[in-house]
Amino acid sequence: MSQDNAPDLNSILRTLSAFSNQNHAIEADNSYEPPPVQPLPVPQAQPQYPRQPPSSSPPSSQAQAQSQSQNREPSSSITTWPAALRQVMRTVAQNEDIQRRIRFLIQRQHDHERQWWKGREALVQKQSARKEKKRELDQVLRSIGAPVEEKDVSTAEEDIAEVHSYDIKVYRASKQMADAMLVELKALEVPFFCISKGLIASDANKQNHQHGPDTPDRQSRLSVDELTAFQQRMLELLQDLCKE
Repeated sequence: MSQDNAPDLNSILRTLSAFSNQNHAIEADNSYEPPPVQPLPVPQAQPQYPRQPPSSSPPSSQAQAQSQSQNREPSSSITTWPAALRQVMRTVAQNEDIQRRIRFLIQRQHDHERQWWKGREALVQKQSARKEKKRELDQVLRSIGAPVEEKDVSTAEEDIAEVHSYDIKVYRASKQMADAMLVELKALEVPFFCISKGLIASDANKQNHQHGPDTPDRQSRLSVDELTAFQQRMLELLQDLCKE
């Protein structure tokens, strides 16, 4: 072999060293984890309605405001969209503290969704980089006449399983975040999120409602599907109402 065609020993050693370090990194990090959901701070008790004006207001105005507040339907008993809309416009739309808290929840959800997606893309790129490093190593080994292992770093099935495992972890983390948001919206007394359990119809009660008399009590009950649809609609309204 002539000196001009001889492989660069330093280049070969660098390639072998890089591949060796990569293998150690893969062994040490064989479980790709999505960014965890940080726990929410303990929510502070928020007044459902704006505070009463200072005592400088006329007594008749204070009495009228207190009477209106007492006549309002509690959020926990609301089962219709018009009533929920009125309640939100009276409370959330007039309370900057509640709006700020809801904006934080929505932004937090969007941030985590972006992080999870970037993590998935990084995992796919990591799998591709493994194969590329393996090809570079094989070329170096062939150039010096060394034996080349034909086995891939990971099979296509193993790569798919790794991504699937990551997706499962993201699903669990997203469910955890959704549950935390439900608790927070309930604490803020947002309609459909703080509804009384007695107003949610079970499957058996739903069948009785369909075949029984149309009493006001049964008409006010919501099925789980109806409640979920109202909650989704309310979230869309809150995003529009609380955006900056």
